[in-house]
Amino acid sequence: MKFARCTKETKQPPSGKKVAIIGAGPGGLQAAGELICKGHEVVVYDMMPEPGGLLIFGIPSFRMPKQAIKKGIKELEDLGVQFKCGVKVGEDIDLEEIIQNYDAVIIATGTWDERKLKIPGEDLEGVYSVLDFLVKLALHEEGYLSEKDVPKVGKKVIVIGGGNSAIDGARTAKRLGADVTIVYRRTKEYMPAFKAEVAHAEKEGVKFIFLATPVRILGDENGRVKAIECVRMKLGEPDASGRPRPEPIPGSEFTIECDTVITAIGEIPTPPFKENGKKYGIEIDSRNRIKTDEEGRTTRKGVFAIGDVVTGPSIIGSVISMARKVVKAVDEYLRTGKWS
Repeated sequence: MKFARCTKETKQPPSGKKVAIIGAGPGGLQAAGELICKGHEVVVYDMMPEPGGLLIFGIPSFRMPKQAIKKGIKELEDLGVQFKCGVKVGEDIDLEEIIQNYDAVIIATGTWDERKLKIPGEDLEGVYSVLDFLVKLALHEEGYLSEKDVPKVGKKVIVIGGGNSAIDGARTAKRLGADVTIVYRRTKEYMPAFKAEVAHAEKEGVKFIFLATPVRILGDENGRVKAIECVRMKLGEPDASGRPRPEPIPGSEFTIECDTVITAIGEIPTPPFKENGKKYGIEIDSRNRIKTDEEGRTTRKGVFAIGDVVTGPSIIGSVISMARKVVKAVDEYLRTGKWS
């Protein structure tokens, strides 16, 4: 995967400007590749132990091989992009410090928090969020985490959700030898996951229960998952997503025995600050997304934002397209000082 479209010989002369990019996922890497080719100094901060974000640590290698991504990252390093990994902006270093020390800042921190089921039993042993499950497994595979710290799946796994993350979690658990069932509150046609990924999961033996949602997770005397109680759903009028709203059918509860539950009901944008962004002059909306104009400018001069931290969960292609568009505005700002 190429993030830079130049070589050492063809990149533009040094501009004397320095850009910080927060987040080394697809958006941050694409922005780094564009900006280094334009002659700007680029420093990328990321909380993970190596660059790549969810490309390396969140999407299983059977769906996205890592070799091409790592090759693209190596090309960035060869061009002069500096990576400061294992650094979480907002905890290890304050965002304001970065803003003060760079000519421009691009926030590309993605969606690393996950929605909770908010049902009884969610804190039982054997209940994992899909990102925690996939990321820790990838950290172990890359040599950063010991096997004892990887979430352990049992023999019968229930995955809650219908997006690509749910499919990734289910297919991964299947590869670990589990009997896997996905429970989704709408019908198959309304699953947000790619149809091809759903077909792969079916072919691999993942089972599906549609029009059902969990109401509580049941535990044994040792505090470990033993079953999940669900309720049947019916489809009602369209909701804000444009899809039929799933509505519970009273008295239709049923129980599924299991020893592991993986929740995958959506990710939440994660700006590089714990509270809202007023301290930094950066506005966010009610869904924790950073507000920007069409060219990625935030409400703080010199600070841009791209990717899922702006839009909410999206696909890699749209994130890369956004990065390319916003980089043009960043370059113009660095060369002219013009903000609007």
